[in-house]
Amino acid sequence: MSTKRVVVVTGATGGIGSAVCRTLSREGYAVVAHYRGSHDKARELGESLAQEGHVCHLVNSDLSVDAGVDDLVGYVDDLLAKQSSHSLVALVNNAAKLLGPSFFDATSEQFDEYFRLNAKAPFFLSQQFSLRMPPGASVVNVSSASAHFSSPGDIVYAMTKATVESLTKNMAEAVASRGIRVNAVIPGFTDNGHHAFQDPTVREYMSGFAVLGDISTPETVADAIAFLLSDKAGRTTGSMLDVSGGSTLSARGHRASTVRHLLP
Repeated sequence: MSTKRVVVVTGATGGIGSAVCRTLSREGYAVVAHYRGSHDKARELGESLAQEGHVCHLVNSDLSVDAGVDDLVGYVDDLLAKQSSHSLVALVNNAAKLLGPSFFDATSEQFDEYFRLNAKAPFFLSQQFSLRMPPGASVVNVSSASAHFSSPGDIVYAMTKATVESLTKNMAEAVASRGIRVNAVIPGFTDNGHHAFQDPTVREYMSGFAVLGDISTPETVADAIAFLLSDKAGRTTGSMLDVSGGSTLSARGHRASTVRHLLP
């Protein structure tokens, strides 16, 4: 009996999350698709993957609380116990609370809320699932370009993503002896289907961050994640794969590349 590769994808009903589920399903993974509350989107995702002949297990839990993390881990434990041919070989930590709050507006409660979901949950999911993974397994964390430039209006979110990158590097060494790899992707602005992406003014602003112009599609980020999970990245661990279109280069719109060009 052949082994069925299982991947856990958190935040599976978002733009990037659903694209990751579709991409990895087509590469033969059985997907455990985590979501919180978006029942219609989850049902649509599950049904569409099933129609294509793929395996998708939907799990609804709140990862901002310890019980929600335990629920997801427990679901996977039950799945592996019932399906002896299944093996947990991948985890994609994608779920996150987006945007704000700003430096002066942030409250203690908001600070804790962002860090619980965006940083604490990936830490403990990675901790627990790595103990259930065989050699050759892989973890990919989803970071953000906002961790690499000044983002005072979204400072708490940016701080959580910097923490995710620190987790990536430190965990990579911690699990290397188990034959498990840990990497991260760094998306920039990515069209997740929100109506704001159809606003020309908003889109122009977002496009101004990337030296390649425009914004990303979720599928582009999903392809990068699939690469990092694959054997093609078998010697890659503790790395950050930047798919932000050059947003982390600190270039902002059309400007001179050096002060010398501004001098008479």
